[in-house]
Amino acid sequence: MNTTHTLSFPGLGIDDFEVNEVAFKIFNTPIYYYAIIIAIGMTLAVGYAFWRFYENKIKIDTVIDYAIWILPMSIVGARLYYVIFDMIDRPQNYFNVTHINGEEVNTFVGFLYSIVSVWEGGLAIYGGVIAGGITILIVSKIKKMNTFKILDIAVPSVLFAQTLGRWGNFFNAEAYGEATTLPWRMCSPEFPSRLFENFTSEQIVNKEVGVHPTFLYESLWNLIGVALMIGTLIVATKIIKVSKKKHIDGFFFAFYMMWYGFGRMLIEGLRTDSLWLIPGVIRVSIFVAVITLLAGILLMTFLVARRVVLIKKNIDIWESFKNRFKKSKEVKNGTDN
Repeated sequence: MNTTHTLSFPGLGIDDFEVNEVAFKIFNTPIYYYAIIIAIGMTLAVGYAFWRFYENKIKIDTVIDYAIWILPMSIVGARLYYVIFDMIDRPQNYFNVTHINGEEVNTFVGFLYSIVSVWEGGLAIYGGVIAGGITILIVSKIKKMNTFKILDIAVPSVLFAQTLGRWGNFFNAEAYGEATTLPWRMCSPEFPSRLFENFTSEQIVNKEVGVHPTFLYESLWNLIGVALMIGTLIVATKIIKVSKKKHIDGFFFAFYMMWYGFGRMLIEGLRTDSLWLIPGVIRVSIFVAVITLLAGILLMTFLVARRVVLIKKNIDIWESFKNRFKKSKEVKNGTDN
């Protein structure tokens, strides 16, 4: 397996250079840059969360409780998401004869191995985010914490971890897009020739055509989102000093859903390695991104409307709805009995 890739960005004046997927080896076991970058992203995310919890006067033990559940569950979610939809698109990777360490194994064993073999690649960011979000909901419920407040603390660090994570794709020479002649095009002799069928051999040889570095697009988009969230937080808390009465819990979470959903929806359409919900028809990540974007818009609308009503009429419409639902349920149970 080739782990060294030759890349160039001729439109930016960057000639051929090599990137290696493997950073170093420990007892002949390769340690990949992708894994290192993911680990750094997670570490920084937890560090930021520690600081934000401290700022909000939340016990440090609470951060640890969240971290020990969120980190492993996010990895499991990222792998399961990838496997489920990769299985739809390429079932032969899971149900044909599999070789492990050079030895042939039966289909079922190979299938189980494919699911857990994270070290061979195959993690989907969306799966990790969804699993992490569900974990936060569960842990918050158990610890009786304000879920939206915790999500607001988490999402800037999550988006920053995603910003770094995309550079793991760079070292793997993956997550790139369709052919383009734009100045920031990325070129490599490893890219499949089918991508350049509409271009002349002269254009290809002269590197006048390359591919969209979609990993870079998403990384920059995420970084801008992080800057906007942290910038807004600093302005609101340190400069304007918005009162707790006007603070909207869940604001950053809703913003994250809208920002990432919109960006991923556009960028995913350029990629050549998408997972498919319906092969050749609907890309999984575009479908999920649209749902995420719409859900974020609805949530933001609700949160702002709720805050306006609460300030003007001193009524919490969410609590009012929950109380009415609870009374309705009690009346129904009484009738049933």
